[in-house]
Amino acid sequence: MHPILRLYLAGPEVFRPDAAQEGARLQALCAAAGAEGLFPLHAEEADIRRACLEMIDAADAVVANITPFRGTHMDPGTAFEIGYAEARGKPVFLWSADRRPLTERHPPVAEGRDGEGHLVEDWGKPENLMIVPDGRGVGATPEDAITEAMAALDFAVRNRDLQRRTRRSVAIAIAVSLVAALLAGTLADWLVGW
Repeated sequence: MHPILRLYLAGPEVFRPDAAQEGARLQALCAAAGAEGLFPLHAEEADIRRACLEMIDAADAVVANITPFRGTHMDPGTAFEIGYAEARGKPVFLWSADRRPLTERHPPVAEGRDGEGHLVEDWGKPENLMIVPDGRGVGATPEDAITEAMAALDFAVRNRDLQRRTRRSVAIAIAVSLVAALLAGTLADWLVGW
C-alpha cells in the first residue's frame, strides 16, 4: 500500500462564513482522490502563521486557490504560502474560478498601462507570472488541481516508498549477514577447539 499524499489546501476559503464546511468539502475531494487534505483553519491557534507553515512543511505539495480575492489579484496570504512552499521544495498546483488573463480583469487604459500609469502585466496568465510561471497550469476547480497533484506526485510517492522498502531490505540483509558471520565465527572456533 502506498503512503497517502498530504496536500496543503491554500486559499481564502478560511475567510468564508462557512469556512469549516468548505474546508471539509475540500478535504473530502482530497480523500476521494486518495490524499489527505490539510486545511488551515486555526480559529483557536495562538500563532496561526506558525501553524500554517508547519502544515506546509508536513505536506507533500500545495493546492492553492488563486481566484481574485478583494480585488484584481489573489489573496496575499496564499501568495506567501505558495512562495514558502516553493522555497521548501514543495510542488504547487493551482486553481482559479476566474482564469481570465490579468488584462481582461484589469484592462489597460492606454499603451498597456492602467489609470495610474502602471504597466498591466500581459502574459496571458490569470495571475502574476511569479505565481503562474511558464509551464504551470491553472485548473478551473479544486478537483482539477488535486487531480493534477495526484498524477504528478504518484511517481514520487511510489519512488519514495520503494526507497524506504529498499533501505529496510538492506538493513535486514546487513543484520542477517552479521548474524551469519558471528555464527560462522563461533562454529569455526568450536571446530578448531575440538
